[in-house]
Amino acid sequence: MKPWITEETRARTRSNLVVVVVAIALIASVIYFGKLWGIITNVFETIMPFLIGFAIAFLLLPIVNRMEAVFDRLFFRKKPHPRLNRALSTAVAVIVLLALVAGFMAILVPQLITSVKSILQYAGSFISMNSDRINEFLLKYEFLSIEGEKLVIAWENIISELMNNISLLMNNVKAIAFGISSGVYTVIFHFLVGVIAAFYLLMDKETFCAQIKKLCYATFKESTCETLIYWTRRAHKIFAGFISGKILDSLIIGVICYVCMLLFRIEYPLLISVIVGLTNIIPFFGPFIGAIPSILILLLVNPLSALWFAVFVVILQQLDGNVIGPFILGDYVGVSAFWIMMSIVIGGGLFGFAGMLLGVPVFALIYAIVRSVAEVRLRARGLPVESAAYADAPENMKKE
Repeated sequence: MKPWITEETRARTRSNLVVVVVAIALIASVIYFGKLWGIITNVFETIMPFLIGFAIAFLLLPIVNRMEAVFDRLFFRKKPHPRLNRALSTAVAVIVLLALVAGFMAILVPQLITSVKSILQYAGSFISMNSDRINEFLLKYEFLSIEGEKLVIAWENIISELMNNISLLMNNVKAIAFGISSGVYTVIFHFLVGVIAAFYLLMDKETFCAQIKKLCYATFKESTCETLIYWTRRAHKIFAGFISGKILDSLIIGVICYVCMLLFRIEYPLLISVIVGLTNIIPFFGPFIGAIPSILILLLVNPLSALWFAVFVVILQQLDGNVIGPFILGDYVGVSAFWIMMSIVIGGGLFGFAGMLLGVPVFALIYAIVRSVAEVRLRARGLPVESAAYADAPENMKKE
């Protein structure tokens, strides 16, 4: 008996149903975007400790693998004990992380606070000493329209209020810290829970990976699962190589900046080196983001130091871009400078600092997927896969 609904009709009906459902979902998401975004924000805030734990586990994985190899040679050569080896390696990696965080908080933070205080105090003194020049500048470019005794009185009042506010700011640091203590406690709580979650993720990473593969094979076709596993491994290689390499590269740049500033006796070496090192994590725009506030800080103290620092930063970033960066990162990205710049701008505009940092490896992964799909389709059509072969298309294609 012939079925009254053909297989072709069923397939068309299913595809039409999917299109309708997706369209309804898109329209509903646009109409109720505010509520939907609030739900998404609450979900992310709830699972934030576990996201932090996943990120920590991702960063500590190379250390765990290296320590496992070392402990295997030292203690478990004759009698292997994988579970104990993993526990020791993971514990060492977590201890290293906590030691670095504690060292940063204990050594760098007090010095950074001292530097910021001295900058604020010097800013008040600078304004007080250069009030006449600032008055002339403001009147010349019509920022102010009052002159004579009224201007002097107004400016003296501004300076007095500024100095009082700076003093109050120094005296109210404890009050401000108390006011934001709840946020600090939340950050500390998320970090500690993330460290614990990272420990368990690293302890049972093979089990978690096997469970995810099992679910994949139960849901999709075997060929689809093999493709997903291949691109997951490719994504891990791109992200791990780029992020760990960029952190190491930024650490080296920060240390070089600190040592050179000490040698050349440039003011605020620790504060500026931390700014340069942190902003250097952002590809392409990082050096400019870090150099601008650093130069402005030095301009208040010593304009000549600001000039020498600007020259030094140009040399340092050339060294990083042409020697240190390529040596550490290698070819994990594999895309041109234009695509790197575009991925940073789009990622930063959508997701802030995280988007600027992760935009490059995300785009590199998308670029690799698109290139792989295009090459497969070109080979299937008997066409060359090299981009140079299409420089004069369609003329050269007609000749072939």
